[in-house]
Amino acid sequence: MTRHIRLAAVLGASLLTVGGAEAQVGSYLDRLVSGSATITPLRSIDTSVRASKRYAVVIGNGNYQAIPRLDNAVADASVVAEFLRGQDYIVQHRTNLTKRGFEDALRRILFDVDKETEVVIFFAGHGFQIGSENYLVPVDADLDSVYDIPFEAVSLGSLVSIVGARARLQVVILDSCRDNPFAGKAAMTEMGVSLRETKTGFSSLAAPLNSMLIYSTSPGALAFDGEGDNSPFTAALVQEASARPDDEIKDVFEGVRRAVYQATNGQQVPWDSSTLIEPASFGIGAALSRPLAVNSTGTGQTRGLARIAATEEAPLILAASEDVSAVIDADFVPEVSIGAALAEALDLAPETPVTVTAAPDAGRLVLTGDDGVARSVVNRPLLAADLRDLVLINESVQTPALSLDDGILHDRLRLLVNGDDREVALRLSPQACDFHAGDHLDPDGMGLTRYPNELEPEAALAACEAAVAENPDTGRFHYQLGRARLALKDMAGAETAFETARDLGHARAWYALGNIAFEKAKAEGRVIDGKSPEDVLAFHARGTDAGDPYAFYALGRQLMRFGATEAIEVEGYDLVMRALEVGHTFAMNDLAFFYLNENSEYFDGERGLRYLRESAAREDIYGYNSLGIAYLRGQAGLDVDEARAYELFTRAAADGHPTAPFNIGRMYLEGRAPGGANANEAVAWFETGLSRGHARSAAWAADVILVDQPGNYDVFDAPALASKGAVLTGNPFVHEAESILAGMPAGLVDGGAQRLINELADAGLTVDGAFGPSSQTAYEAVLADFGGLEPETDSHARIRQLARLTWLRNPFRVDLY
Repeated sequence: MTRHIRLAAVLGASLLTVGGAEAQVGSYLDRLVSGSATITPLRSIDTSVRASKRYAVVIGNGNYQAIPRLDNAVADASVVAEFLRGQDYIVQHRTNLTKRGFEDALRRILFDVDKETEVVIFFAGHGFQIGSENYLVPVDADLDSVYDIPFEAVSLGSLVSIVGARARLQVVILDSCRDNPFAGKAAMTEMGVSLRETKTGFSSLAAPLNSMLIYSTSPGALAFDGEGDNSPFTAALVQEASARPDDEIKDVFEGVRRAVYQATNGQQVPWDSSTLIEPASFGIGAALSRPLAVNSTGTGQTRGLARIAATEEAPLILAASEDVSAVIDADFVPEVSIGAALAEALDLAPETPVTVTAAPDAGRLVLTGDDGVARSVVNRPLLAADLRDLVLINESVQTPALSLDDGILHDRLRLLVNGDDREVALRLSPQACDFHAGDHLDPDGMGLTRYPNELEPEAALAACEAAVAENPDTGRFHYQLGRARLALKDMAGAETAFETARDLGHARAWYALGNIAFEKAKAEGRVIDGKSPEDVLAFHARGTDAGDPYAFYALGRQLMRFGATEAIEVEGYDLVMRALEVGHTFAMNDLAFFYLNENSEYFDGERGLRYLRESAAREDIYGYNSLGIAYLRGQAGLDVDEARAYELFTRAAADGHPTAPFNIGRMYLEGRAPGGANANEAVAWFETGLSRGHARSAAWAADVILVDQPGNYDVFDAPALASKGAVLTGNPFVHEAESILAGMPAGLVDGGAQRLINELADAGLTVDGAFGPSSQTAYEAVLADFGGLEPETDSHARIRQLARLTWLRNPFRVDLY
């Protein structure tokens, strides 16, 4: 019987949320983390001591160009940001965020927040509910169909789950319970094909442990933008919180509810959901010296939604303007003091009035007082003497390392000096290990990223060995060293490095160790049809508990495919969607594969293709390759487009995809590439695929050489190539290379062996298939170079031995598969 699995809100209908209300009855994730069916707390909170860090994300979205503007949303966010800065929160203040901007904001949370941080999130803008899930709407939302929702809107459930996995305490405030563009229609918000009727307004979700969710209106109802400068809800919130910041938030909110009810003549009633287990307040022990100005009259429009055009997202890291007052060189490390250099560069006298008006894009500027609290300096009047304690906190900016042409991260800050606007350029130099081996979406990394195909293993190894020697207690260097060793096929060395990183608290190390455990289990025959044993899942569960998007994806895809119950499958789906919310392209690729499987009950071609397009739009090589296959095959109703397929395969191959070269070679063989059939081009691309460890490329190259006899190759190239594929143990297509090699006569194989000897030693042998004394001498010399191996006498055994040595000399990238 077909089961239709419903996509529930991550914090509502599913069981996944770490520490969430429903998770307390026992989710599969909890069991994996705790190591038994008896649920134990996933974290220990000392309620007698307040969290040591205060962090806020404040978002105001008002510039919805194709619908009535929300004139007050940006102002609402600004006044809330001002209030929170006054209470010494480090505030990430964003306005008019696109979907990519939301992804960036969520990634910043992953990197900025840890389990000693209390977090406040405020959002003013459009939102809607479909089924039991709530969505926040970016300004570039283009909702042609319900298939667009994962890429055009932001799941509130995922947002709160991502924060909950990293923070000690969170308060989420939404001034956005608004009209639904799909109200009264059927919407696809599930794993399967069942439809759920959409609703207007937000539903009320269960909050995860030590959280409070505050909604500007009750479930299913609408909120108002207000006719003054602020919405009724934000005006009431700021007034009440300013008057008594040190009261518990739950008590402050009671006053907010009464004020909004009165201001809207009973048309709007704020709502909340709380699982707080410790007192929470906005304040730091002192009320504001002056109240913040807010102004709200009447109700005004509701904050509705309609289709609008997409806009371009500005790049995060900007090259500094040529018109700058000073240039400061500093290290791109987690914290660097720049105050003294700034004062010197601008030649500031100690009593000079200074106000920082714009922080660097890549980080935040703070002053740490005598009480140990780090306070944001943006828009705070200072004297130049205060700058001695100025620290730049560099955040994970998610910048591709290869995009730094000079190896330097260029940034800038702006400030007023005696009322004059000044711009200071920053030249931030990364640590070499971060530059050469930083990982994508690594919560504990510096954010200079390289996908596996972009690593230069030898350079990364040298840089990270030096970094570990100098900083043995820094987990990220050990993790990045593990990446370098893995790229060099040193599995044991990689595992040791990852274990050290894990022991030093590096979250991503759990994911890496889980992958190594999976490979071991596969070698032991414990992986059946791709299903991970529970001991492997436990590694990825620990990474999930630590808030790592790669672990979200790895665990989620396993639970989604192999969960023993519907509830476990939903947990998996929710986890994969959580990874997607922060822009993890692996999750997009996996969901595409899931929905494009025509033999699956969940086949949904349009949906699957949307995931592939979004992955390719983010320049993911696997997205390129898979979308190319879809165009080549005319998959899921696409018109066959060979030119587009070739373009996508070429992009993927250029950036290191292991199997895209095979796809290009096959197109040349079948006459579907530009210029028609070309056996020489086909074999050349198959050679490239083989160099990346693709055994099928070896078999096809050998076959084309023997059958089509392309002019750039001779017959002895066939056994040389086939033997390299035949020794790729564990490769799913190795049998094809083994079969074609086994069918070759001894003389042909001996010529291939001569070819490999020349490749290994530049012996200058004549390749003729006559394996005489000179060939034997050269062969034994090669074996001596590899430690004096015993020579083989059988032609097939000999060429296989030589093929294995070629891989030892030139290993392919196992981390690409």
